Amino acid sequence: MLKNLRTKKKKVKREEAERLLHLELSEIEELSSLLMSRIDERVKKLQAIEKRLDEKIGLIEDYLNRIDACAEKPGFYSETPYEEVMVLAGKGLKIEEIASLLDLSINEVELIIDMKGQEIFSR
Repeated sequence: MLKNLRTKKKKVKREEAERLLHLELSEIEELSSLLMSRIDERVKKLQAIEKRLDEKIGLIEDYLNRIDACAEKPGFYSETPYEEVMVLAGKGLKIEEIASLLDLSINEVELIIDMKGQEIFSR
């Protein structure tokens, strides 16, 4: 009888241990799933950032190529930024690009282009 009780207690303890083990495994699986979903979200965000960086690098390379093409022309660099603005505008660069390249404000570039345009028409 005592032996039966001990066997029964061992069986109950074993079943309880197995139940606790299954609970622990279940919690670990839930945590693992949560962590994997967070990692997936971050990977997607990083991929989006990488894509934006690649686009910006492409734009910068395009700007550098345009600068190189403009610099090859004799007389590109002058004493005043006004002539440089007009040369770059003639090359088809946007006002924002010209302002960035020459370290001028967008308003300054617009004003220079407007003034040069009026000067051309007044001749």
